[in-house]
Order: sequence, then C-alpha cells, then structure tokens
Amino acid sequence: MARQIAHEIKNPLTPMRLSIQHLVRLKQKNVPEWQSKFDDIATTLIEQIDILSEAASEFSSFSRFYSEELTEVNLKALIKEQITLFNTRDNLEITLDTQLKNALIIARKGQIIRVLVNLISNAVQATEHKSSGEIIATLSAESDYITLSIEDNGPGVPDEFVNKLFKPNFTTKSGGTGLGLYICRSIIEQSQGTITYSRSEKLGGACFTFALKKSE
Repeated sequence: MARQIAHEIKNPLTPMRLSIQHLVRLKQKNVPEWQSKFDDIATTLIEQIDILSEAASEFSSFSRFYSEELTEVNLKALIKEQITLFNTRDNLEITLDTQLKNALIIARKGQIIRVLVNLISNAVQATEHKSSGEIIATLSAESDYITLSIEDNGPGVPDEFVNKLFKPNFTTKSGGTGLGLYICRSIIEQSQGTITYSRSEKLGGACFTFALKKSE
C-alpha cells in the first residue's frame, strides 16, 4: 500500500517540474506567447496538486483510495490538459488525433488522470534517447465505448516481457517501482473498461489502449 501511494504521489512531479522550468525559459527569452502558456500550464498544475493532496490524505486508509465519486468526464479535455503539461521538451512532439467534439464517459476523474499521467510518463521516458521523439494520443468512439491509444516512437516492449506488463512489481526500468501499469489496469477495470498493449503501427514503439463506456 505504501509503495502504491508513494508512486501516485511521485509520478506527476517530474512533468510538473519540467513544465515550470519550461515557463521559466520562455520568460527569460521574452517569448511572446509566454503568458498564454502560463495560463494553460498553471491550470493543469493546480489540478495535479489537488490530486496529489487527495492521494496523500488517503494514505491513512487504503480502503478509501478508490472512493472517489463517479461523474461524467470529458476524456478529450483531460488528455488535452495532460498534453499541455508534458509537451515541454524541444525534441519531443505530443499530439492529439481525434475527430470527436467531446468524449464523455462515466468515471472517477482523478483516477483517470492518474492513468493518463502514468501512460504519458512511460511514453516520454521511452523517447528520451531519440533525437526526435513523437507521441500520438488517438481518441475515437467505437460502439458503446470511447477508446484512447497512446503511442510512441521508442523501442517498444520486448516480446518476452509483454505478458508481465500489468503485473505488480514488474518493471524494465532501473528505478521503477513496477506499480504504474498495474495501477492503470486496476483503475480501468474498476471502471468496467479494458486496457491492452500492442506494438504501435504508426510509430513503431509502444501502444497502450484503454476503452471505457460512453456516458449515456
């Protein structure tokens, strides 16, 4: 339990720090769009801080960890916010590919944000050694479900590790906890959804896809 809560608190801190550093650089260079970037990133940072505060307060009672109320959530708005937060590296491009005006689901908003943070963090880390990193989030509607895929042009997951990806305590990272994808699966399944891994057809790296029921 302690490792899971610690992971949830630690995971958003890196993109938060990078976003603030990005704003500092823009201000120092007197970039004209600094103010608009500040407004976008500040809003997302405040939401992330609220989630961290919630996770910390729930540390005393694991039974309350998934007690957040179900609400109608616009998944398109959430992924756009996270792209703004993570899109701060000069050699990395993160884009959203969708034809949907909205993507309404019934879910626990804070928990879905945690899934997005985990998946995008993994994709960003997978592209760290690329001279030109690329991540594409594809949002679509299929039957009664909203589907989101996050793909990167990193190395992908070796075939021998694919079956272990969503198991607790498994990681291919030297400093990883092995809980990120396990937590993602737990959240998505509790929301009556599914999450899978495949090799990205667009970019050649990893592709994580989850599907959740549409709001009626």
